[in-house]
Amino acid sequence: MQGSDRAAMPADPAPWLVARDLVAGYLPGIDILRGVSVEAVRGQVRCVLGPNGTGKSTLLKALFGFLSLRQGEIRLDGEPARTVAPHEMGRHRVVYLPQRPSIFPHLSVEVNLRLGAWRQRGERKRVEELVAKACEQFPILAEKRQQAAGTLSGGQQRQLEIARSLMQDPVLFLIDEPTAGIEPRVAGLIYELIKSLAAQDKAILLVDQNIKRALEIADYVYVMRTGTVLSEGSRAEFGGDTEALVARWLYASGNTEQT
Repeated sequence: MQGSDRAAMPADPAPWLVARDLVAGYLPGIDILRGVSVEAVRGQVRCVLGPNGTGKSTLLKALFGFLSLRQGEIRLDGEPARTVAPHEMGRHRVVYLPQRPSIFPHLSVEVNLRLGAWRQRGERKRVEELVAKACEQFPILAEKRQQAAGTLSGGQQRQLEIARSLMQDPVLFLIDEPTAGIEPRVAGLIYELIKSLAAQDKAILLVDQNIKRALEIADYVYVMRTGTVLSEGSRAEFGGDTEALVARWLYASGNTEQT
């Protein structure tokens, strides 16, 4: 569905993230994002798709405060959030999962989990409950609880990262290429996990290159071209038509820039 048709669509339930007309870049006078608008809704997985160089990862960095906006508006749960710094995002119930799991490789799985409960560090009983809950929800982490996190497989590290972020009780997950470099069987488990987060009333904004798997879990899709949203719509509107999406990618990729 073309962005110009958006006004004719039925309203989504209370978007938790609303980003409008974002303009941002890494160098003065060079904009990577050129008026991007996206939303994230509790209970939904929303996917941002497109070829390399269209600004997908830049979008997540701008939303999380790693990149200052030149123009545009960001609201979280109805409150202005354009100037919120990354270290303050936890208080706004937002977590960002980059392409490479941001774990502490030389520390044990358990210590990594405890670091996720940093804000509750003065409540020992609460921290113990959170660690126990994480180990119950992710059995592989319980099995490897005392193992150095860096010795885990890529898929296990991603599970650890998600388990640790859940200890902050986030609402919004900004997830960038969660299965990059992970074997297909394990990647399938990660996609199931992301879908389960939405079932827990979380809002997911997922950047992905695996359009087939992304469409399997997406409730809504944004297709980006260089710095803009070329097309958007519900999964039903795209109909799982990966060939049509690839065609749009080819159309969009005539002029690419860094992600």
